[in-house]
Formats: sequence, C-alpha cells, structure tokens
Amino acid sequence: MDKYYLLGKGNIAGDEGRIKEAIKYYQEYIESHPTTRDAHSAQYHKRIQYYIRNLLIAYSNLLDLYRENREGEAVDKWINKLKGAYLSSSFGSKNMYSLALIYLDNSHLEDGTDIFRRIIKEQKEYYAPFNNKVTLRAFSKLFKIYKSQGEDEKLASLLESLKSNYPTPDFDLKDRYNLATLYLRHGLEADGEKLLKEIIDDEGYDPDSSIINTLVKTSLKLLNIYHKKKDKDSIKALFEQISQKYPTENLSPNNMYKIAVTYLKCGKKQEGSSLLVEIADQYSYTTFGRKALFLLGRLSQSNEDWDSAIRYYAEYINKYPAPPFFALKAYSRLIDSYWSRDADLELVQNEIKKLSDIVNDISDFETSLNLARDLKWKGMDKLSSATFSLGLSSAREFISENKDSYMALRAQWIIEKYAYALERYDLVQESANSVLEIADKLKKVPLKPAKKEKIEYIKSQTYLWLAKVYSNKEDYPRAKKFLKMFIKDHHNHKEINYARYELGKVYEDENQADEAINMYKMVEDSMWKKKARKRLLKIQNR
Repeated sequence: MDKYYLLGKGNIAGDEGRIKEAIKYYQEYIESHPTTRDAHSAQYHKRIQYYIRNLLIAYSNLLDLYRENREGEAVDKWINKLKGAYLSSSFGSKNMYSLALIYLDNSHLEDGTDIFRRIIKEQKEYYAPFNNKVTLRAFSKLFKIYKSQGEDEKLASLLESLKSNYPTPDFDLKDRYNLATLYLRHGLEADGEKLLKEIIDDEGYDPDSSIINTLVKTSLKLLNIYHKKKDKDSIKALFEQISQKYPTENLSPNNMYKIAVTYLKCGKKQEGSSLLVEIADQYSYTTFGRKALFLLGRLSQSNEDWDSAIRYYAEYINKYPAPPFFALKAYSRLIDSYWSRDADLELVQNEIKKLSDIVNDISDFETSLNLARDLKWKGMDKLSSATFSLGLSSAREFISENKDSYMALRAQWIIEKYAYALERYDLVQESANSVLEIADKLKKVPLKPAKKEKIEYIKSQTYLWLAKVYSNKEDYPRAKKFLKMFIKDHHNHKEINYARYELGKVYEDENQADEAINMYKMVEDSMWKKKARKRLLKIQNR
C-alpha cells in the first residue's frame, strides 16, 4: 500500500505556496511507493491501478512545480524515474493515458505518442468495453499530433483504423457522440452526420436522465450541419423533435442557452429570444442568466428596438456590475442605444462620464484599453486618450511585477493591439519588440504544450501587427519581412490567406506587379480570395 498521507501533505503545501515542502512530500511519496520500490504486496495487486493513479498524480504535480521554477535538470531526472516505473509495472489504459499527458506536458512528444498508439493497439487486440472512452481520447490526441506534424499518411491510416473498428455494439451514448465528433472533425462528414442522426432517432433515451447533456449537444451539432447545408426541411423537422424531447423544465440553464443561441443562428429569432427571456428571468443568479440578458440587448440593437436595448443593458449593469469588463461593454452599448434613439449629446456625455468614473476607480488595464478603443471608434478622442493612458500605466506596472513571464508577454500583446487601434504606432513597435524578446527567453523554460501554442499564437499576431505598422509608414521592406516570417512559420494558421493577401498588397505598393500577382494567386478560399481577385483584375486592367 502507498503512503497516501504524503501525497495529501504535498497537495496542501502546494496550494498554500510552500513549494519546497510540497516538492519534498511528493519526492518522499514517490520514493516510498510500491511501484518505485518494486514491493508488490497482495493488497497492492488487488488495487494496482488505483495506486498507480496516485503515483501519476504525484509525478504530475512534482513536475509542474519543477517547470514553474525552471528546473529543467530536475524535470529530466524525474521523467526518467517515471519511465522506469512504467517499464517495471503493469499500467492500465486510463493510467497509460495520464502518463502520456505527463510526457506531453514535459516536452516528451515521442514518448507520449507511443503511449497513445499502444492504447489503441491494445484495445484492438484485447477489446474491453470499459476502455472505449480512453481509446477515443487517444485517437483524438494522435489526430492532433499527426496534423501538427503534417503526417498526412499517418492521419489517413489512423482515420481508416478508427472507421473500420468503431463503433462497436456496446458503445454508449457518449462514446457514439465522441466518435461522431471525431468523424466530423477529420473529414468523414457523412459518417458523422449519420451517427448523430441515429442518436437523435433512438427512442430508447429518457430525457430526464443524466444523458440529457449529450443529447442536447448531439441535436445542436446536427442543427449546425443542416444550417451550413441550408437544409431547411431538416432544420424544421429537428426543431420539432427538440421541442418535443427536451421541454425547458427538464433543461439546465446551460443547455437552454446553447439551444437559444443555435435557434438564433438558424433564423428562429422569436423562439431563441423567448428562451433567452426565460433564462434571464428564472436563472438570473447564473452565468447563463447574465449572458442571456446581454444577448437580449444585442438582439434589440440589431432590430433597432432602442427602448428594449436600453432596458436590457440598464438591467444588466444594475444586476451584474462585476466583472467590470462586461459591465463596461454594457455601458458602452447603452450609450450607443441612447444616441441612436435620441441623438441627445448631453445625455450621451453624462453616460460617458459614468464610464470614465468606473474606469478610474475599479477597472483593470485590459478593460481600460478596450474601452479606450471603443471611445475612439465613437469619435471621442480626448476621453479615449485619457482612458488609454490610465490603462497603459496600469499595464506597465503589471508587466514590471511579472517580468519575463507569460503574463508579461500577454500584457505586451494586449497593449500592441489596442495601441494600433489608437494609431500609436511607435508604441505598437515597442510592445511588439518586447513580445518577441520575452518569447525568445521563454523558449528556454519548460512549458506545457498548450502554453507554448499560446506563445506561438501571440508571436504570429505580433508579426501581423508589425507588418501593418510598417505598411502604414510605407516601410515596405520591413512589412514584407514580417509577413514572410508569418507565412514561413505559420503556414497552417487560420490567417494565412490574410497574410498572403497583405503581402500581395505590399508588392503592389512597390510596383512589383509579377510578385503581387503570384501572391494573390496563392490566396485560397476565403473572404480574402475575393479581394485578391479584384486586385488581380485591377493589375491586369492597368
């Protein structure tokens, strides 16, 4: 048996910020564990997977602390010990999956990938119904890894393996939904849609049971598919099924909100609005009550029903003064609604004073900078400038307190995007340079893959902001430099077509017609392709 109390003490010490003590307790727990000592009693064998689960929790927490303290050598040492524990013991599929996640978190991608492959292989060779869920999660992780590596052949082979072996007759509702999601995500749209429809058409499900969340997600995913296909008949039939199967008294506010939003998306405005009113009235104490009220204000604005918009936003501000970011958004929209209804400048100025008072007293720097941009767009330059200065001062203080950290990196990124909106181009350059400098330093720090992805995303956006600034300054060589860096380093990015279009414009501004034409032709299906075609025609006409 393990000394579980040591793991508990480590968790408490970590939560209280006593890092050295936490590390000591985790180490003691691991070193005393039966798996580490190869001392497997009869009691241990009876509950072996439970004890291995505890061991993996200790390793995960210990390695997190080492990474946060930038102790790379310690991370490598304890990862090697963990590998030894894996080789000397018998890990079940769920514990293997947890082990693979630990490998990924600590930049051992190949080891994690091997574990995911083994989970899938063992389930195929020694099928166990209770391992379906972890096997599907392993498939999902492998798909993501192969896609990021550009391994198209492995992706195709993995997809074929998934389709040929699953679903099995003992798949439960969640297994079938997760499988359908994988099909849809990786190009098997017809198979995914068929599986979702089978779930909806199955009359064996009790709408009062715990499976209602999955049934609702299935219905909404199917609705979105029909909406994209503009299949009005299927949308109508599915709406009828939803209203019959899922009476609102059986739904959580979360599911009601999801259904309302999907109704609106599919053009059912009256039904969606009615659901939002019900959520706002009955579940005002929840996040979804707050979101429903804000969305009702937006709908009223889009319908130019200014009285209702004012009522909803005023109610929102009174009920939900926190978090301030969204309260300020509501104030801003309230001002817009007053202005649109009355064109009463004095009244608008009074509302703006409320906004500035809130910003001065309680808002964080991101809220202030966001508000400054909104005020700029409304043409209120002086108030915008003052609000921006307050937010910038707060942001710089935050950066100095979190020097060279991911938080400082993100703060600099926030500054650069709002500075661009206020035409503070020198500040955009200054913050962008800081972003790239901090990102370079963080390369040496052991970080989780998710955090690394966020850093790469911020870098990619920084390249685009710098390219915009240099284009505005007609410094075309530097604009080209950053656009080319973006295209080279982020060729699978969702904004790759935008970058190609912008690079084409820069070539065009430099009178390099051939290069512009070649770049415009590389813009693939998107809104940017239409713009690129127009520019191609102009060049040809000239």
